[in-house]
Amino acid sequence: MIRKTYRVLATLIAGLAAYLAACLAADSVLAEGRIEGAAITVDGGAVTGKWVANAGVRAYLGVPFAAPPTGDLRWKPPQPVTPWQGVRAATSFGPQCLQGGGSPKSVYFEYSGGDLPMNEDCLSLNVWTPAGPVKDLPVMVWLYGGGFQVGSSSRPTFDGTRLAERGVVMVSLNYRVGVLGFLAHPELAAESPQHASGNYGLLDQVAGLQWIKRNIAAFGGNPANVTIFGQSAGASSVVHLMASPLARGLFARAIAESTALSTTMPTRAEAEAQGKAFADKLAAPTIVALRAKSGQEILDAKTPAGPIVDGWFLPVDTYALFREGKEAPVPFLTGWNRNEGATFPHAASLVDYKKSVEDRFGKDADRVLKLYPAADDVTARLASKNIFRDTTFAWGTWTSARLHARHGQPTYLYFFDHPQPIATDQTYSEVDTPDKLGTFHSSEYPYIFGTLDVLSRAWTAEDRALAVRLQSYWVNFARSGNPNGTSLPQWPKLESSGTTTMQLGDRTGPAEIPHLATLRFFDDWMQRGP
Repeated sequence: MIRKTYRVLATLIAGLAAYLAACLAADSVLAEGRIEGAAITVDGGAVTGKWVANAGVRAYLGVPFAAPPTGDLRWKPPQPVTPWQGVRAATSFGPQCLQGGGSPKSVYFEYSGGDLPMNEDCLSLNVWTPAGPVKDLPVMVWLYGGGFQVGSSSRPTFDGTRLAERGVVMVSLNYRVGVLGFLAHPELAAESPQHASGNYGLLDQVAGLQWIKRNIAAFGGNPANVTIFGQSAGASSVVHLMASPLARGLFARAIAESTALSTTMPTRAEAEAQGKAFADKLAAPTIVALRAKSGQEILDAKTPAGPIVDGWFLPVDTYALFREGKEAPVPFLTGWNRNEGATFPHAASLVDYKKSVEDRFGKDADRVLKLYPAADDVTARLASKNIFRDTTFAWGTWTSARLHARHGQPTYLYFFDHPQPIATDQTYSEVDTPDKLGTFHSSEYPYIFGTLDVLSRAWTAEDRALAVRLQSYWVNFARSGNPNGTSLPQWPKLESSGTTTMQLGDRTGPAEIPHLATLRFFDDWMQRGP
């Protein structure tokens, strides 16, 4: 009897061992980081991903959506992806686009995860989708910030796992930045069938959205329910995409966090003149000669470039298109942070502050000094930061929102005022010291992505609850175009007068827009022209 029992146990153990060995050898093991079994066919070939979040989410990382923009394709619109042979393991991020580095003493260096691999061959995207059979889920597409000079979809704070766990397909994509993404030059216009040059980084975004429209159903996403969302330059990208005829029909909703907007943008002629000066600086009289330069030589020239009115992606400037109601008629959610100017350059003293105001505002300087009073160097630095906040981010966000609402489109405005709990022993630059940061530019998105633990902060239960609340609002909006939902404070639509916002922070609920008098002044000043 005992021998028979041992034989049965031995058979069971042997069978179990064989099963486990087969599982370990198979790609379909539901273990963190292992390659998923079924391949998905997309433009270019087949890809497999990996399991994350204890097999609750599938991640497909570094999937090419366009050909490498190198060699003769440098400074050209993105071209169709180069096919690959066999099954591609999409289990690690692609390199970030070639760009200059940031200061290790800046708070943003921690956000970036430090140094990341860079390459001109960078046009890839990442997809996170809930595990299991899924279909027709809302899709959220992230566009990073960085002043159109830096940025990457692979930064740890942009991990899409937590949003995917909430029932969306989350996508992030790379786009070219700096002079490699936005150079304008007469020879480039002569090459173009549309007689356009510049805006290649924005065209990358369009190509990524076109890829999503063609391929996202294979990941369980609904190509008819795509929400684009971004912060800073990513928010400006969102409103540029809303304005561009090339992006029409590629998304159904839009979220812009801290939008910079101007009443005028550089023209193609102005940008091409700057492009020729850049070529002269590198002793490269032709585009062929410029394309022969190494990426490092291009970076060493330290020439910034950004979006322009190119006559193709943007027929006229974005502000004019919003003012005329010609932007995409989609639900729009947007807002800004209390201390947007905290991490940016500011006047060093009261004397410097007064001179900078007089130089910039001319006959309106006295009015500005009354709106932003300063009595000493300390208050002058604060006033300088607040002017930057209002002219750069608050006015642009408020203006795009109220113009969109004025034309009858569902619009939701927020004001984020919860400071991150930054430890006082963390060392940043003089500008970025913890006591001066407040609710600084970009401080909202770790809450939205649910990636608080990526950053070294003394997070509290209140921080985690706020993260859940913001994710709920953003995901609800992606599902239906309305952020409201069960157990959430009611978020009203923005009225056409543009005076009420949704406060998001320690208190969550409707409130009057802060510093509204200054915004109204700058609205008049911007339209008159500085």
